[in-house]
Amino acid sequence: MQDKAIAAIGEWQLQKNKELEEVDLYIENMFPNKDYQMLLLRFEIVNEEGNLKCEYKGIDIEKVSSEKDDYIKYAYRKGTSGRAGDVTITTKLTLKKLKNIRNFQFKKIINSQKYVKESNMFNKIYNNYINNFIVIETDIKNTINELSKKEKESIGISIKILINGTEKYLNNFNIIKNLIEKEYYTSKIIQNKVESKSKSKTCSITGKSEEEIYGFAAPFKFSSADKPGFISGFFNKKQNWKNYPISEKEALKIELGRRYIRENLNSYFYGHEYIITPNPLIKTDKKNQKKLLNLIRSALVSKSDSKEIKKRSEERVLKLIAKENNFFNVDILFFSENKTNKSIKIQLMLEEIMPSRFRKLFIDVPEIVNKNILFKNALPIKKELVDLKFSFQIIKNFFSNDFLDVVNKLFLGNKLSDKYVFEKIIKLIQKNYNQSKSSGSWVEPTKWSVKKAIMLISYLQKLGIINYNQNYKYMDVENKGKSSFNLAGFNEFVKENSNFLDSDIKVGIFAVGILVKFLFDIQNASLGSTPFENKLRGYKLNPELLMNIYIEALDKIQKYQKNHYVYSDLRELVNKYFIIKSNELNKLTNNELSFYFVAGLELGKQFKNK
Repeated sequence: MQDKAIAAIGEWQLQKNKELEEVDLYIENMFPNKDYQMLLLRFEIVNEEGNLKCEYKGIDIEKVSSEKDDYIKYAYRKGTSGRAGDVTITTKLTLKKLKNIRNFQFKKIINSQKYVKESNMFNKIYNNYINNFIVIETDIKNTINELSKKEKESIGISIKILINGTEKYLNNFNIIKNLIEKEYYTSKIIQNKVESKSKSKTCSITGKSEEEIYGFAAPFKFSSADKPGFISGFFNKKQNWKNYPISEKEALKIELGRRYIRENLNSYFYGHEYIITPNPLIKTDKKNQKKLLNLIRSALVSKSDSKEIKKRSEERVLKLIAKENNFFNVDILFFSENKTNKSIKIQLMLEEIMPSRFRKLFIDVPEIVNKNILFKNALPIKKELVDLKFSFQIIKNFFSNDFLDVVNKLFLGNKLSDKYVFEKIIKLIQKNYNQSKSSGSWVEPTKWSVKKAIMLISYLQKLGIINYNQNYKYMDVENKGKSSFNLAGFNEFVKENSNFLDSDIKVGIFAVGILVKFLFDIQNASLGSTPFENKLRGYKLNPELLMNIYIEALDKIQKYQKNHYVYSDLRELVNKYFIIKSNELNKLTNNELSFYFVAGLELGKQFKNK
């Protein structure tokens, strides 16, 4: 992810908030994009003939709006890794945090030598707080109990000070501002007690020599030693400014840009967290930069959205990008975060992807694939038939362990091995099949998996990610009379799915699967069960086993011929495309062979005349 793009977002934030003091920009929103409750311990300061007296006056509760900058007055800044608690008294509320305030945050303030009068005042508040801690703790519990369940999810705590009838918040005091400034500066040059800074060096953002260079001002703390091109942790940390030389001015832009991205351009894509950054092709195009940021921010899922909304919204922002012209590109960083030290491990980095690529991946090709009649009214959902439509959930289903690797290839247009794709498809089908036989829990029906697999294959083919025989021409088998097998329907199906059935031997294997499906129907009608299913070895087939299955299935059908048609048209079809072409079986992998058989088995019912 380009640091210059992050700095550009930070610069936009600077311009947007130019009326604020610089220290106000260091203050963070405790719960970004959410309304939340702030509990305020109220203390009154009275000056009696030069002696300050403090009295605890109870608790106020204020609602902090996500639409305003109300949060600034509370002077919250999250503590850096390895520090005990947050920077000031303001913190997220838990009983454990109360003890942190009691033991740590007040002491940082009252030990200040720069603002003596304010330090003495906070010392009085601290002593009063300690003396009334049991009362305060009880008041806090009672206040929380009066909140709704949703309000209890997001609560902060701070203090409000009444001086000569005027209410003041933490951000009204220089001693607090100084504390925040000091922490901000320290976080840019010191990490794990190691200091890294330099003077009169070239800044990586501006490309110019700057007076002071920070060593730990990088937008994200990476922990990816195995990813080429990203900074890992084996080097001398004192010399870190050489890897990330960022000037004092640009450090603030980076901070604001990173914060905006993490708070507004952050979401999930089928279980994988990511952040997305738009980059106008013309770097000085501030108007379009603002448009892009607002577009993406409005489309991304809010943290307060329900799970159902999130589920429906996985591709929302990507489809919005797809509708734009190529006047910008985007970077997408998939990552996992260490909850302890807040470092992120990069899982996938996609850089400079144009809207036209999004359009092809999420709109154009899916529209082509979805038109196949096979996917119309394909799935019964809540007793109603619905169309099967392509989404990346299908990719996630078949490539669950390699999902981001496949996503990377799709965005970059790199090839996937046909063998690899069919291995993933049949492994999932075999797994679900075995679970359906041994488990009482719901498992996706094989027929659904087969249709999704055909949709996946079609999608990858249309993108040019896997190969197929585009020149294959299927020759119809002529209908020679009345039959239980719908030969005309079969011929039409093969032509409509010539990308899927792109060779004679694949057509033949598919037809064998249909034949076995008809045998199952016969056995089920006669015996109430399908004992021949045991011959299929859990769908783990090879050429020899498949040939034996065909011979034995045909023999079983002939034993029932007194009451059932012998499917002469289907037998002729199998002879032409399977028996005669059997020398081509070895051209397919066992996984590929198994899948085409299962596809015929599951779709066979639609080729049976009533």
